[in-house]
Amino acid sequence: MSPLLGGAAKNSPGSEPGCTALFVGGVRYANSAAKFWPALVDEVRQRFPDSSRIELATATSAWLSRELLFPQRELEQAIERLKDADLERVLRETLAQLALTGPPASVVLRVLSGDAERLRQEIPTDCLDAEILPYLVVWLLEWGQVAEMLWNREVTEGAFTAVDRNRRVAYRILFRLESRHLSEGLYRRTVVLTPTVSGA
Repeated sequence: MSPLLGGAAKNSPGSEPGCTALFVGGVRYANSAAKFWPALVDEVRQRFPDSSRIELATATSAWLSRELLFPQRELEQAIERLKDADLERVLRETLAQLALTGPPASVVLRVLSGDAERLRQEIPTDCLDAEILPYLVVWLLEWGQVAEMLWNREVTEGAFTAVDRNRRVAYRILFRLESRHLSEGLYRRTVVLTPTVSGA
């Protein structure tokens, strides 16, 4: 994964190896979310050891549901729909839509120590954008055992413990998801993490 805060790559010579799998409730997860969230926490802690909270915010039209936990199914359905489609027409419509809406919005990262803001920046879009963030956020909700009916409320909170057994690191993550409807199905999603990291 590219460094989220800029600077040297995570796997450059001399850097610590990243997380390849997390165990939550005894279940092993090796998906993108299981690698992204520890990478974010680790990189922020390395740059800002005294940080207490991490915030990610963007505008997105995605409705949060358990279907987002399985993006491969969405891809399979899209491929199935394209089997008998007029590909030239699909390409024209896709380009027209992109010209109308533009590329996905960026995600703004804030790092805080208490009430003091230590960093505010846009995450590079090759790492994360507004279309990808919902696919990662739903895993926080799933691991925190938050009922799906609560996922799109104005404020949703939860917590979970995840263990990277290979690196012998335990993450205790408290999270708060704030969702504010802006207009016509567009939401301002802000996820706030309060992580604690210890040896496992």
